[in-house]
Amino acid sequence: MAKKDLILRLGGEGGEGVISTGDFITSACAKAGLEVYTFKTFPAEVKGGYAMYQVRTSPDRIYNQGDTFDVLCAFNGEAFEVNKHLLKPGTAVVYDYPGGDFEPGELPEGVFGYAIPMTKTAKDMKSLRSKNMVALGALSAIFNISEESLKKVLTKKFQKKGEEILNFNLAAFDKGKELGLQHQKTDPWRVADPQGEKDVIIISGNEAVGMGALLGGLEFFAAYPITPATEVAKYVATHIPKLGGTLFQAEDEIASISMVVGGSYAGKRSMTSTSGPGLSLMSEMLGMASMSETPVMVVDVQRGGPATGLPTKHEQSDLFLAIHGTHGDAPRVVLSVEDVKDCIDMAVDALNIADELQVPVILLSDGSLAFSTQTVPAPKPENYTIVRRKEWDGQGTYQRYAMTEDLVSPMCAPGTPNGMHMATGLEHSESGAPKYSPDNHEMMQRKRFGKIKNVVNTYKPTEIDGEGEADLGIIAWGSTIGVVREAIGRLREEGYKVKGFYPKLMWPMPTEQYEAFAKTCKKILLPEVNFQGQLAHFVRAETTIRPISYTICGGFPFNPVQIVAKAKEVI
Repeated sequence: MAKKDLILRLGGEGGEGVISTGDFITSACAKAGLEVYTFKTFPAEVKGGYAMYQVRTSPDRIYNQGDTFDVLCAFNGEAFEVNKHLLKPGTAVVYDYPGGDFEPGELPEGVFGYAIPMTKTAKDMKSLRSKNMVALGALSAIFNISEESLKKVLTKKFQKKGEEILNFNLAAFDKGKELGLQHQKTDPWRVADPQGEKDVIIISGNEAVGMGALLGGLEFFAAYPITPATEVAKYVATHIPKLGGTLFQAEDEIASISMVVGGSYAGKRSMTSTSGPGLSLMSEMLGMASMSETPVMVVDVQRGGPATGLPTKHEQSDLFLAIHGTHGDAPRVVLSVEDVKDCIDMAVDALNIADELQVPVILLSDGSLAFSTQTVPAPKPENYTIVRRKEWDGQGTYQRYAMTEDLVSPMCAPGTPNGMHMATGLEHSESGAPKYSPDNHEMMQRKRFGKIKNVVNTYKPTEIDGEGEADLGIIAWGSTIGVVREAIGRLREEGYKVKGFYPKLMWPMPTEQYEAFAKTCKKILLPEVNFQGQLAHFVRAETTIRPISYTICGGFPFNPVQIVAKAKEVI
């Protein structure tokens, strides 16, 4: 498959401006009408440690962060050493020399090198903080990053801090550009020319979840900060007051889910966001929401575990917890997003399902997607439908848990005339009064589980990538889907017969769709970023399919070349 894109990796010390430089490049490429997909990783420490930002940009749609970089910009010696083994023939490296903290020595054979004295130039300008602006100017000159778009982005960023600061940063950028132009261009890498501005936004996965929730009619949000989910709350905190909603920072995750259950009981569309450790703490109140049939939405931005684990790294290992993480038999719906656009659209879906079926809905994202930024079409509020909960019409005697035809009982908010009722964690009769008889408990469990069964028929069908018979079918979930999409494209170009199956409704499982797909494939491969092969476990438990489980758990997502190699091995 001919390469049409460019992957640029920035690496350096946390606090050197690595992340902000990546943001500037990303915004500039998006402003120039290009597609972007970013990947970031940084240490869990407050300051210092190795930070990395990778930008992939192309005129065409991008599904993932790519295999590895084409261009490395090393802000310091550590960044150079960490990535040195990835400097293959044909790659390019921009490094801080002379005047930096290292001497690179002879570069590997076939690697294109550009020495830019970033630190020395910044010191000469009397501000070491301008180092990243020097690097940005050099990268713009060498790799065709639109200077016009970059300067628009920089102006928007710095003009609020005053004319002097803006001009200083632009001067540092221009100095870096001069240094870049002093080199003879020898490598093949360049960012595509501007395509013209498009009606798109550039947004991270976490921000997109917050945006989707607000588009979905969110009225109450309570959360406790936790990496890597905190930016969901930050986005909602910025915007929900404009829409008349309320946000509350709770003292811990138990308090936040309790507030959300209470807010929903009071009639407000409610949600929280967390990561694996917080979801663990929420398990008891999720059971309460199941028993009391109270709509709640929880966004779980997965990170490496167990315990404190890898707070800033990528993993998709909370599936067991999301599906079965509470005591007793407690039904819930679990969804999983693929990309930033899904974060918007499926946040709306999650709120709708929660309200319509009066159940907890858990929306799974992950640490890679949380901080990744992508270009997505600017969402239009009128394109989203908000499904409200079934409300009591005020007629007759109110039965909170009435056995209706669809097993969903009408709700009424506290204070509704003649709507007084009990809603506790105890098993109850149709009226809500405690009732412990065997027949009643079995009836109520059938009611609670029965009302979610039809989700597999009413939610959008699982996407199948490919037609006809295949030698290999690949099942992928979460952000691994985007990696598999590209891998399948490469395999087909080489003549392999492969298909993809991309579930986003994780529970209840659409088992008939799984079975139908598997019948068209000789073998099934299931890659996922966790140690146990969690979706593979559920596939084996709930269907007749026996997938070949392929797992990694090093803190980073798959890349397409790994999937291609494994697929060839399996075939």
